[in-house]
This record gives sequence, C-alpha cells and structure tokens, in this order.
Amino acid sequence: MDWWCAPEVDSPPLSWSLLDPGGAAARWREVDEVDRSPGPAGPVVRTVLRRNGHRIDCRDALVEEGLIRLARCEEAELDLTHALALGGFDRPWGAWEGSVCHLQDLDVTVAGGASQHDGRWLTTRIRAAPGRWAALVIATGEPPEPDGERLARRLHELGTRSRAAQAGARLPRHHPERAADALAVLEACTYLPTGAVVAAPTTSLPEAPGADRQFDYRYTWLRDASLAISVAALLGRREAAERYLRFVHSSVEDGGAPSLPVTDVRGRPVPEERTVAGVVGWASSQPVRVGNGAGRQIQHDALGLLLEGISVYLQTGGSLDDATWRVVCAAADRAASADERPTSGIWELRDPRRLVSADIGRWICLDRALWIARIWRPTARRRHWKQARDEISERVLGALLPEGGLPQAYDRDSTPDASALMVVVFGMVSGRDPRARRLVRATLDRLGTGQYVYRYPPGTDDGFQGREGAFLPVSWWAVSALATVGRVGEARRRADELCGALPRLMSEEVDPETGESLGNVPLVWTHAEAARAMYVLDAAALRAHYGRAALWAWRIVRYLRLRWPSNDSTMEEEPMDRDQL
Repeated sequence: MDWWCAPEVDSPPLSWSLLDPGGAAARWREVDEVDRSPGPAGPVVRTVLRRNGHRIDCRDALVEEGLIRLARCEEAELDLTHALALGGFDRPWGAWEGSVCHLQDLDVTVAGGASQHDGRWLTTRIRAAPGRWAALVIATGEPPEPDGERLARRLHELGTRSRAAQAGARLPRHHPERAADALAVLEACTYLPTGAVVAAPTTSLPEAPGADRQFDYRYTWLRDASLAISVAALLGRREAAERYLRFVHSSVEDGGAPSLPVTDVRGRPVPEERTVAGVVGWASSQPVRVGNGAGRQIQHDALGLLLEGISVYLQTGGSLDDATWRVVCAAADRAASADERPTSGIWELRDPRRLVSADIGRWICLDRALWIARIWRPTARRRHWKQARDEISERVLGALLPEGGLPQAYDRDSTPDASALMVVVFGMVSGRDPRARRLVRATLDRLGTGQYVYRYPPGTDDGFQGREGAFLPVSWWAVSALATVGRVGEARRRADELCGALPRLMSEEVDPETGESLGNVPLVWTHAEAARAMYVLDAAALRAHYGRAALWAWRIVRYLRLRWPSNDSTMEEEPMDRDQL
C-alpha cells in the first residue's frame, strides 16, 4: 500500500512510498506477487501472493473505518508478517503506543494479529488455519472486529453491490470495457460526502521524469465535474450525473455560476501551492508539491464543458430545474460579457495569453445555453447570447491558418494547439464542413505521433522544464474528431491502437517512444474522454452505414430508454466486464 491519504482524499498521506522508497508504507514481508485483479478500480482488490512455495489469496478494501487487509492460504497454515509505518511526508512520523499510532491530527489503530513496534515500524504477524481468512485492520476510526470470515463476507457484499450498481450502464459497442473503466474510475475518484470528483487521487507523479512538472491533482476541477455529469448521463447513470450536478450547485451562490476553475472536495478554494521538502520524488523528480496554483486562474474553457455536461444530462432524460437553469444563465451571461484579456486556459498556463481555446470554450457555453433555452425555456431572452456566440465563432474561424489548423493564441505566433480539435468535437464547425477535415488533419499532422497527440509541440516554453509526453485526453479527442468528420475507419483504428497500448488504469500523459505512463494516475479526464470517444465512434459508424435517419432513430430510442429505464437489463450495448472478486 504505497499511497493512501486518510481520512480525506486530500489529507496528508499516511503511506507515501510511491514518491520515496524510504516513505511510509503498508506491506506484506517476504512475499512475491503472482496475480492481481484485472479491473482498474473497485471497492475490493484481489491479489495473489507466494510465500515458501504456497499461494496466498489476499483482499484489500478501503472502507469507512479505514483499510481492511485479508489473507488466506488454502494449502497450508497461514503465517504472514505485515510491516506498517505511518506519517512523515509534510508532518512528523507517527509515534506508536502499543497498536495505536499517534499523528498530529489523527490516531490510527491496528487490530488483528500480534504486533510489536520498533521505531517507526509496527510489525504484525497474522495466522490462520488452512482455508480460513485472517484479518488486519488499519483503522482511522473505530476499528471493526478483526474477524476474518465476517470481514470476508462484508467485502464480498461490497463487490456485489458495486457490480450491481454498474450492471445497468449502457455501454458502447466498441471497446465497452473502456467505458466501464471510466465509470469505475469516476466512482473511485468521487468524494461521497459532497459528490466532488478529484482529477486524480495522487500528487507529484512526474509528467517529465527528472524535471519539475509535478502537480497535486487531489482536487476537483470544474472541467472534471462537468465531464462526470456528461459521461455518467451518457452511459445511463443518471443518479450519478445528478450527484455531480448537485456538487456544482453547492459550489456556487444562488443565482451564480462557478467562479473558480478548481476547488477542494468541499467546494472551498484550494490551498496555495507549496513544496514538500525531504521527499525524493518519483524517479527523483523535484519538487514534490501539494496545493495547486490553478485555483484562481481564469479558464473560460471550463464554462463550456459545464454547459456541455448539462446539455448531455438533459438529452439523456434529465430534467431542468430552476437551480440548474440559473447556473446555465449565469454561465452564459459570463461567457457573453467576458472581455478578451489573457487567460490561462485549459492547459493552465502560468503565463496567461489571449488563447483561442478560451473563445472556443465561450462558444460552447453560449451554444449549449441557446439550445437549452430553445427546448426548455423558449420564452427566455437570449438574443445577446446569440450575438456573442456568432461574434466568437467569426473570430475563431478567422484565425484559421493557411494549412487549416488553429494557433494557440491570437498573436503572431502560429504554435499549434490540440484544443483546436474542440472546434470539431463540440460542433463549432459541422463535421460535413470541409474546414473541419482540414482542421483535424492539420492538427494531427503537426501534433500527432503514432496513435498519440501532444497538446502543443514538445519543448514549447510553458514555464516548466523537461519534455512532456503526449497528452492522453487529446489523443482520445482525435478519435472523436476523426469520427465526427466521417473518417470512421481511421478513428476505429486509432481507438484500437490506443486500447491495445494503454493500461486499463490511464494516466495524464504517455512517453510515445517507451509507452511509459506519465503524470498523475488514474486521471478522470483521460477516462472520460475515452468513454465519450467510444460513444461518438458508435454514432458515426451507425450514420456511415445506415444514414442520418437511422442515427436519429437510434438517438431517440436511446433517449427513451435512458429517460424511462426498464427494470430488465437487456439492452443493445454489450454487458459490463464483471470481475468476480
């Protein structure tokens, strides 16, 4: 257990050997790993270990009380030793008193087995008869009774409930496992008390090993909250979409729209970014950071993704209540009245510029607001939204370069930027418009590398050192964009190559030459874009084979099934991959 923040996802880590071999950890001693659960996320993880020639079956689960670790050996008596150190990082190491570890703001209790401590480390020996479960509980609250058999039944019930909740999802035909993975990662990265989604549960995994591209992602971006609404709704999980939408409501004052691009999981401003001293870092990458400097940036792109998420929620059977309509109006008014000052944009540039992506985000926001008003609030005044939307469209399309691509910013620099793909993915230009094909091709020609896409040319001076990898969310945008312009075969091949090359648990970036994952993991944004790309690919394939009328018929049927779901789980999409724990 190399990374564990408790009691909250953004608390100082209890275990952190992920970032330093000498850091706190929870681990079994003198064992070899044989196998593990294939799925990317879930309430219970299964691991098979080997010790002295015997196989040991293990279960791990994070529950309300803390961490439950179970072990069983079918062939012989179980005799296993566990080592545990807690604290450190940016606070003092925990001090052991018996089986209780005292930290600055938290006491952690170890229950089960026979324990003794030696300095920082607590060693626990657990034993059980052949075929019986032994339990070790590391509790941040009141520990449950360390009864191995009873806890094994509890973990089995957790897995059963999780699979039942996911079973009703409506998955795309192409690579349904990636959409199922997206739902699992969303659930795992959701802070249940508020419905906030963290971008990733880790901090400071490097985007360029050995350089300074390390950031803390244990916070909730408006972008990710919006993607969570969109993807959950698109895949038939309307209750989850409503939970994410309620978090957006809770983070704004009545009658307003979200003003911060990123908050903590309670909806408060994120802590100021600072460096943690004395931690080696993954691959010696310094600095190790907590907090995030993006907390007070201006990101118009996020407003566009918010209204995109709300519009998808409505298209899949959701209802427009007054609170959501007020958010729509406030976001559209802000997008319509925003001046053209420099912003940090979707890439969170530390040196703001007059970014083209900011206008694309404003256009998405206004376009979706107009669509929502036309269908759900037809008497609403919206002329100023339409005028602003049309002016923005004219400005963005007027910046098209001779080869068909878009620059990163409105200046003499023609640096390409993958955010240009949003023009096609979100419909600023129709997929049937020749400009759309030229835009996609020009962007991929300049930023593509195999099946991957850089967000801007590697080596671009963005205020940080090192050469970052290809950016996985925009690599999935490329699939959506190609499908949208009718290049369905190419989009399918690219999707197949990405699925074949990437692990089930996807990060932010990848080294195109080595395939090494880079940046924090799992990244919600990457998983969300993969799920959406598969849906877009399904729709494009249907339109290519049967025409637009068939596509509209499919969408109507899908809407009806999502709006009034049947109790029976039979559906046209493939069933979820149900990993039996």
